[in-house]
Amino acid sequence: MPKTKHKILVVTDDPSLRAALAEKLSASRFDLCYSDGEVMQKVFDEVPHLVVIDEGFKRGEGLRTALAIKRDMVLKYVPVALLAARRHALRRRKTGLIDLFFERPPEWKNFLLSIRRLLAKNYNELDLNPLTNLPGARSSLLRIERAIASRKRFAVCCADLSHLGVFNKVYGDARGDKVIARLAKIIQRAVKEEGGSDDFVGHLGGDDFIVVTHPHAAEGISRRIAELFDEAAPRFYDRRHREEGHLLERSDEGVLTRYPLIAVSIAVVQNGTRPLSEITEISAIASDLQRCMKKLPGSRYMEDRRQARRENDDKDQGVSETAKSVRIGGFGRGHEEKYRDFFVEVLEKGRIETLYQPIVDLRERKVIGFEAMTRGFSHSPLKDSSLLFAAAREYGKIQELDELCVEHVLKSGQGIGTDKKLFLNLNHETLITPGVMKRLFRKRGAIGLKSLVIEITEESILRSFQKIKDALFELKKEGVSVAIDDVGGGAVSLRDVAILKPDYMKFDRSLIRQIHRSKTKQQIVRSMLLFASGFHALTAAEGIETKEECQTAAACGVHLGQGYYFARPGKAFPEVIFH
Repeated sequence: MPKTKHKILVVTDDPSLRAALAEKLSASRFDLCYSDGEVMQKVFDEVPHLVVIDEGFKRGEGLRTALAIKRDMVLKYVPVALLAARRHALRRRKTGLIDLFFERPPEWKNFLLSIRRLLAKNYNELDLNPLTNLPGARSSLLRIERAIASRKRFAVCCADLSHLGVFNKVYGDARGDKVIARLAKIIQRAVKEEGGSDDFVGHLGGDDFIVVTHPHAAEGISRRIAELFDEAAPRFYDRRHREEGHLLERSDEGVLTRYPLIAVSIAVVQNGTRPLSEITEISAIASDLQRCMKKLPGSRYMEDRRQARRENDDKDQGVSETAKSVRIGGFGRGHEEKYRDFFVEVLEKGRIETLYQPIVDLRERKVIGFEAMTRGFSHSPLKDSSLLFAAAREYGKIQELDELCVEHVLKSGQGIGTDKKLFLNLNHETLITPGVMKRLFRKRGAIGLKSLVIEITEESILRSFQKIKDALFELKKEGVSVAIDDVGGGAVSLRDVAILKPDYMKFDRSLIRQIHRSKTKQQIVRSMLLFASGFHALTAAEGIETKEECQTAAACGVHLGQGYYFARPGKAFPEVIFH
């Protein structure tokens, strides 16, 4: 009987097999959850210790589902047991990725014993970092311990950002989190391009990441991380700071200081030149390398090449003499030219499309409005909205892009109906420009001003509070409603929100994700509901993806909901199927 109550996700649409698995696994004191739909999302939501999949799931899609989990950069660390038909069982074992195979139905005694043995190893337990969905500190440390115990050659690449604290001071923590999330994607891409199928990517917390790989792949991975990050880095900044090449801020001692732009440093520690028997050794070596790199400009990686010291060797082998340091130069000028050409085409030919996502009244179970979302055309390198707007900010064309987006929304959204609200996102540069709002909404057709809701982010409030306050006051005088997006992300004070008195408060999705499992999150949401009631604002939960999140948000008293659970963004106007 397991000492820890492990959670097992059962994936089958066969009622008799599901009942048999429920009986046997529950009797062995396992916690069970089930999926007969979106399996990958269910694994992310539940974070099970094991997934048991019926090969016959969805008319034979079980094996493909199992392989999709094992090939995913994050989910591959969750063990998978496949129940295969007798004639397929031996052949399925040859795939090499699945952890356990059993004939269907299994011999129950052997089935339970094999599961207990697998879970007893405990090295695949997945603790996801909430910002990046990568394995967290515990999984990362277990993976390094496993590499040490294997007595095989391995390397650990430790990635860290320079000057993120100053960046957060200027732009706010919410924008800093976006930098961290982008670095996570960059690391995963680099590992896919340069690493192997068994490589591990972990997020220790903050801006600290690790990659566990083979020494032969470590340099290629590290170089690619630095190259990709330097290509992305300019878009984290406003145009002025990018052109200046630094941030001017006071240090902790009060001295006005020029801080370079954010760079990534990767310390590479491997056991090819010296034995490594403790995680603390790896940490100490990586810290030495990081300290050395942070004294140098730009993104770079540094590989430790110090030999194990002999007892009679008195020489102090310093990092500068025994480590290889490589600077990654430039910000990818060729890529910038390519993006500039595509962006010019976006503005000149209007090559964008507008998608709409429903916003639902959780109590009445009806659609009250739609949020308009803009992206580039399907085959454009600027299809992703974050890249599109980053390019606009880079080239000083945010207001022009905002105007183009509003024009598209007002054309495609004419059929929304007078009883529905139309939620629009605008950047602070557009909001604070005198007279621009009247020009933007001059050709709104059948859409009345009272149907419009302008969404602003906490970031906009941080950057231009007084100007934003004045702009919102003018909007509200015209009958336009105001929503503050991402409330609860930690970037702006509730005092500022209270002064602005928005009509809607949209909770940051980090508060809503798995809210049914967190009493703390539920209490925070209830407190914010009480706060919002003080100025009669309606509240909305963003990022609802499961029935449990929806039910818990409604039980807390949240008025509105939005997310994939109701509908994905689509062309005007997606229907909602109420579950």
